Amino acid sequence: MGGCASPGPSSTHAPVVASPVQNDEIAPLSAAVNSEGLPPHWETYLVTRKKRLTEYKQTTDSDGIAVIRATIDESASGIAQKLDIPVYPGAKLTWRWRADTMPVNADIRTKRFDDAPVRIALAFDGDSAKLTVQDHLHRELARLVSGRELPFATLMYTWGDDKFAADEVVANPYTGRIRSVVVERGEANLGKWQTYSRDIAKDYERAFGEPPGRLIGIAIMSDGDNTQSKFTAWYGDIRLETDGIPTTTAAK
Repeated sequence: MGGCASPGPSSTHAPVVASPVQNDEIAPLSAAVNSEGLPPHWETYLVTRKKRLTEYKQTTDSDGIAVIRATIDESASGIAQKLDIPVYPGAKLTWRWRADTMPVNADIRTKRFDDAPVRIALAFDGDSAKLTVQDHLHRELARLVSGRELPFATLMYTWGDDKFAADEVVANPYTGRIRSVVVERGEANLGKWQTYSRDIAKDYERAFGEPPGRLIGIAIMSDGDNTQSKFTAWYGDIRLETDGIPTTTAAK
């Protein structure tokens, strides 16, 4: 994902995170910011070292609730945190976001126009023995370029245009280890806060054909580097609601 027309592992936009502490719950974006201007446990990650950074800054919505505003200026970066959470059947990810503009000609199916106004990316651990030779090469190249290894698998929730079907699973143009679920589409809800609740185990299994491993990272990202777009977007708190009793189908 991302980058120019030429391929590169550092353009995958996977949530590679470097926080020294793994958390067993998602830290709120509404928490008081630290000296770097970000909520605790969240930190900037780069798509590549050559990309202009999207600015993420805490502000308040019309109800006075703290949210993160993303200012995109032909840029691509995100903020992320490291996690260590087992994912059981029925676990629900809930969040809200707002996008005011769709990047013109954006198409997450392509390398050339892979931009999106809002994305939430979930990074999962897994059995590396299941990866193909190409997957291993991609992870190694990503490590060499960015200094960080790609996760075993990444599930993204994103806003696409109306060429996509609702809830469509979209393959990443760079690697089979990233899949996107189009949870919002088109322009009808631009400029409005939208709230979602997704069964992440079910979505992961639909995307990858097997139950998920442990949730090891989460990221938010808005980018307009490929379409040379400028716009703003907002993210509210993201919560993981664990409902039901763990079963043998859950990842250990």
